[in-house]
Formats: sequence, structure tokens, C-alpha cells
Amino acid sequence: MQTLRPHFPVPRPSYSQARENLVKAIPSKLLCLLACGGVDCRYEGPECWKANQQVIRGIFSSWVTDDIVAMARPSKSLIDKYNIIEQFHRLNIKSIINMQIPGEHAHCGPPLDPKSGFTYSPQSFMENDIYFYNFGMPDFCVSSLVSMIDGVKVLAFAVGEGRVAVHCHAGLGRTGVLIACYLIYTLRIGPSEAVHYVRIKRPRSIQTRAQISQVFDFARLLCTQLVQYPDLGLRHGAPVTLQHHLNRQALLLHGQEARRLRYVPKVVYLLCVHLCRLAAGLPATLEIDAELAKRSALRILTRIVRETLEAKQFLPLLREPHNPTASDSMSSWDEPLGFLERKRDFLRDKRSYSESDLSKMELNEDLVMSPWCELELTGPDLQPLHSKDMSLSPNLMNNKHFDTFFLQQSHNLAQNKAQYKYSSNIELSKSTHNPRPTSVTRNIARAMADQGPIEDSVLQRSSLLQEELNSSECGWALVVTELDPRVLTCLLWTWLEKLKEPVLGAADLIRLSCAGSNKNPLGLLKKSQRHTIYCLLSCVNSVTSLCPHREEAILQRLIRALTKRPQEDMESLASLASILRSHLRDTFRINRCIRKACSWDATL
Repeated sequence: MQTLRPHFPVPRPSYSQARENLVKAIPSKLLCLLACGGVDCRYEGPECWKANQQVIRGIFSSWVTDDIVAMARPSKSLIDKYNIIEQFHRLNIKSIINMQIPGEHAHCGPPLDPKSGFTYSPQSFMENDIYFYNFGMPDFCVSSLVSMIDGVKVLAFAVGEGRVAVHCHAGLGRTGVLIACYLIYTLRIGPSEAVHYVRIKRPRSIQTRAQISQVFDFARLLCTQLVQYPDLGLRHGAPVTLQHHLNRQALLLHGQEARRLRYVPKVVYLLCVHLCRLAAGLPATLEIDAELAKRSALRILTRIVRETLEAKQFLPLLREPHNPTASDSMSSWDEPLGFLERKRDFLRDKRSYSESDLSKMELNEDLVMSPWCELELTGPDLQPLHSKDMSLSPNLMNNKHFDTFFLQQSHNLAQNKAQYKYSSNIELSKSTHNPRPTSVTRNIARAMADQGPIEDSVLQRSSLLQEELNSSECGWALVVTELDPRVLTCLLWTWLEKLKEPVLGAADLIRLSCAGSNKNPLGLLKKSQRHTIYCLLSCVNSVTSLCPHREEAILQRLIRALTKRPQEDMESLASLASILRSHLRDTFRINRCIRKACSWDATL
């Protein structure tokens, strides 16, 4: 395979193999005395560190990104002496992540807290509104990849709440591994870039062969899960089933987004939301603005990482605009030389079954899509995306206005964040909905119903967006700002048809045809099938309620995408068409009653 990115030096371990073996063989008490200094451990106070090595005064600490600080472990005496809690509040540090195992390095510095097994009580932080998380990893070693993914997702969640402090004992090895994996997870950069960047910001981080190996293993595991539009080419792997895709998605998503999209592919959900918004002539939903705001922050961090690496001559200076497709391709990541052992069996199609504090939150099963949901486009008035000044061309990523546009969307999101309520239902606005079809609505209905050959320009634009989704996080932003309904519907139908197996297989069709008098035949399907179909039908209902003469053609196109059957077989699928048509009728009547009720309430 041709390498698409410039040569990047593979990071080397800080310790020799002999030293690593010696560290593993020495008893813990003796190790603390020989390697750290025992009671006088240099990592247990500020005496051995310069002022610029203490971004948190009193602790050996460094900013790795604008939101993450890596530090040595704090202790009760340091917390009291240097007002660490007050410093956290002043720096807007909302969370602390501890990578230690309780009881470790008991002979370094002050005695351990008998209840927690650490040098401080986590309660002292939690009582002051600072979140505490613990992901124990053996010193100089690594944990499982599943545990690392849990830690990275919690770190991503915590960064969304405010700044985060990460520590182990010295804040170098295990702390550096977590932060490097976080950079790979959020920015889709290569493992070598992540390790070198962390080491620039926090010298001597990620110390052992095992730790470097885990960063590469994490990157390769993540690489197999990121593909949204699989193909038979070597670069993007083979197609997967709907359930397999949801398993991959569960590995990547976290927080409320993961719960909302538990049974619905994100790409299908966002495309349906975007199509409904355009059809109704409404401004961007907060879900779309949240995606834009997130990508804006990631682009800024990506630029900082690249400029830092360029300054240290790890990357050649870029004289032309950065092309994320060419240089951020995960398929071209550099290979470690000899000392990295691949865990090939684990890297095949694994799902993270999170046991972290974040995943232990109670999930409200009622929040998944109900059979009667519509696409929710309600929310505060936001800036519409129909701006003539913003040309959404294939070169948008290189447009100088792109970051300004993202920052404006971030500002809108911040202003309306308090009014936003996450929901798995996506429903049309009752107050701002225009019941008359517009030219855009007609174009969307025509595009969704079109059964003829697709224009080359639409196929090229669709292929570009698919490539962006597979290779760059900013691909999501390009999708949710795309205004051509032909491209959006092409993306939607193409994704369904690229699945290894159809959403509705032969056995599912038989089950539905034998439903008989069942009031909700779709309830016989698996949750992943059912809720994906509900999402698609919600989009169809939103469009056909404005253009009813296109309903039959759109339903036929939807059935083709769900079953992967040719047009000639549509007569044999009459029972499925009847079920979907009945669902649309019921949904339309319910929503019409809701709109009338809202209009009646508004007149009172």
C-alpha cells in the first residue's frame, strides 16, 4: 500500500530492556527507595521542579492540551499546603482521573490514606464539586484495551464538563498512555504523532515498550471501528451487518449520545434529522450544532498538535492547506519496528462492555425511540445554515471561513445549552412548522423517491463525503452542513445498501407477513432493526406529510434499501409496504392531533 503520510519517526522507549526487567523483579519497597527516593521521593513535592514545571503550584505538572493537565499524584499535605482545591477551581479543573492501583508506592512520600489506599482521600475532591475517576493500571505496565477505551471515553466526557487533571505516580507513564490514546480517539491522528506530542508537552512520558505497544494497539483497534462506509478495498475493509455496526458504534460513542443512539446508526440518524430540517425549512437543530461545535474544538486542537510537531521538526512544514484525507489516513500509520507485539485476536471486531463509573449510570430504557416518534427539530432559534456566503464545496475544509463558521455555531450552542434537552425522539416543531411544501421540500421528496441513475456529480460528492467520514472526524461536520438533498439521500440509501446483510432479511420478511392481527408488526423485529426503521419512517413521514403524492415512490425506494431487493420484486413485498404505510398513517394522524392541540393552546 502506498504510504500517504510523510515518514514519521517511531517512538522509542525511555528504558532499556534490562532496566524494565529489573524494575519488574525488584520488590516494591526497595523499588521506591532505589528508583524514587523513598520518603524523599522527588515526585512527592515541588522541591526538585522548576516553576514552569508546576502549572499546579506544589505539584510536578504540565499542560498537555488546553483542557488536560498531566501531574504527579497529589497528597493530603500538598492539597492543604498549596490550596490545590482552590487552584483547581481557579483553573476550571472539574475532574481528576487517577491511574493508580490502591496501595502502590506506599513507601514514597507521606503515608497512604488507610481508607482509599491513595495519598489523598477522593472525598476531599468530590466534596468540592470535582469529579473523581479511578482507572487502575499497574506501574510500568498496561491494562486491557477494553479498560483503556473506558478510560478514554470517560476522559472525553470529563473534558466536555471542564478541564481535567490526570495522574498516576509521577504523571509520566500511565498518564501519558491515557492522554495519547485520547488524542487518537478524538483527533484520529497516528499513534507516533500522539506519543511524540505528549512527550513534547510532558518530557519522558510513555516510558516502556509495553506502554508504547498499547498506544499502537489502541490505534489499530480504533481504526477497525471508525469506518462508516465500508467497501471491499483494503483501506476500509469489508462490509458489516447492522448489529455489527452498532457494536462498533457503542465502542466509540459515550455519554448521552451513546444512550440516544443505542439502537440507531449515527450516520442514519443525522442524515434523517438533516433531511427533515431542510424539508421543514427550519434552522439547524441543536444536535447538528453540537456536532459542529465539537468538530470546531477538535480542529483547533488538531492544528495545535500539528504546529507543535512541526516546531520540533517531527513533521515537514505545510506550505499548502492540510488535506485530512491524504495525511490523516489511519491505514497508513507507521509500524513499530520489532518490539511491538500485535494482539491480532483482540483487534477483530470487539465491543467494549464498559464497567467504568460513566457506564454505571442508570439508563432510562424509555429514552429509546418509540414507534410514534417523529424527527425532532424543535429547539431555540439558531442561525440557519442556508448562508449564501458559506460555500459548501469539496474544498470547504480549506476555506478560511470554515473555522469562523464553526466558532459561530459553537457560540450559538453555548447560548442555548441550558435550553437543550437530549431525547431519542426527533419530532417536528409544532409552532414553527410550515405546512406548505417549498421548493426544497419538493426537491427532497423527488430525491428520496428517485429510482433512476444517479448523476455523476452527485456520486462524486457523495463519495467525497464517505471518504471524509472514514478518514476524518470533520467528515461529520461536512455531512450536517451539506445542502444538496440528492447528495444526502444518496448517502442514506448507499449506507443501507452497503451493509453486508439487508436490514430486513428473508426470515424477517416472513415474520412480518405472518404478523396477522398484531397491532404493531414491527415490534416483532430486533431492537436494532425496529428503531432504525422507526428513524427512517420518521424522516419519510416528515417529507411525505408535505408532499403526499410522493409517498408511494419514497416507500418503494425505502423498501429497496431495507431489503436490497430489485424493483422487480416489489410486488412480493406488498405486505411489508402495507405495514410501513399503516405506520405512516398512524404517525401522521397522531402528529396532526398534536399540532391542532398546540395551536388551540396557543389561542387561549
